[in-house]
Amino acid sequence: MREMQSTDTDNVRAFWDANPLCATSIPFPLGSEEYFKYYDGLRETIENVEFSYELHEYKEFEGKKVLDVGSGNGYVLSKYAKEGASVYGVDITPTGIQLCRSRFGYLGIQGNFQVADAQHLPFENNTFDCVTSMGVLHHVPVTERAVSEIFRVLKPGGRLIVMFYHRNSALYRVRYPLVSILTGKSRQQLVNEFDGVGNPKGDVYSRVELAQLLSDFVGIEMSVGFLTGEMVFPKVGRYIPEAIIHPFEKLFGWNLYAKAWKPE
Repeated sequence: MREMQSTDTDNVRAFWDANPLCATSIPFPLGSEEYFKYYDGLRETIENVEFSYELHEYKEFEGKKVLDVGSGNGYVLSKYAKEGASVYGVDITPTGIQLCRSRFGYLGIQGNFQVADAQHLPFENNTFDCVTSMGVLHHVPVTERAVSEIFRVLKPGGRLIVMFYHRNSALYRVRYPLVSILTGKSRQQLVNEFDGVGNPKGDVYSRVELAQLLSDFVGIEMSVGFLTGEMVFPKVGRYIPEAIIHPFEKLFGWNLYAKAWKPE
């Protein structure tokens, strides 16, 4: 049985408003053009552009409506928009929405953005051809409610593309147990702190657990990615050649991706 964390929306909003994704690792003013370029470089070391196009199927949604739940700073949505989609982004924080608008302003492209809770999406039933959410839903206070909302706003036959943290990863199964012994922190606290100290919620999912969460959808396909040496061996992992780590990425990576369809 899954361990359920108790938190509330205000705590989640406060953390992410104060800690935009990767902001502490970027040596440029938040929302500047340099900020976005630096962020893109960081992200593309994990998910290169070719992988991103294959995962998100950007070109398949030209002329169609796409929603990103937890749109962050607009990286994913900007690529859908460049390929001709009509894009909508919701984020729980005003900071995230402003970052999306700034990115789209620099790029000279159009998007629709608003502050909203994933558990209560402000859209009519059967609105979108595709809904995506990358590394967001496992931070939502009641993840099941957010998934139900995504199902509701997708059109019949609509596409779902999501990412969750992977329970059966090297990080969760190998490194975190070792770090837990050394620091006295629980594995759950370490999962939360992957995104920063003070993060109130971060869940991990196995393939079986994620399939159960997405059981209203059909044609579920899953894959795993993102593994570094440091995720396995603290301190010395950085010296392990990528060629040795890469073959294990699809088994023990930290990112668990899922793609599915809303039934016709």
